[in-house]
Amino acid sequence: MNIAVGPAIVGQWYKHLDKGDTFVVTGYDEHSHSIETQGANGDLDEIDEETWNVLPLEAVAPSEDWTEARDTVDGDDSLEDVERVRHLLSD
Repeated sequence: MNIAVGPAIVGQWYKHLDKGDTFVVTGYDEHSHSIETQGANGDLDEIDEETWNVLPLEAVAPSEDWTEARDTVDGDDSLEDVERVRHLLSD
């Protein structure tokens, strides 16, 4: 697990310390074991678990430009995804 921030949390914003980019975790794909993200500019991406574990990240408040990131998780699914990601990444 990423020592600085721990497992990915759906709905949490992170800052990539090397690049300065901010993104929100939008989900977790159990089949590919990848963390789905969306940048403040709206760009979608995936990060595999191994890469997540070594990225220099910090948890941050939502980006000022967060309104551009429209594909976020909301509602009851969000809590379920948070728990599933925590469980899967802590193993």
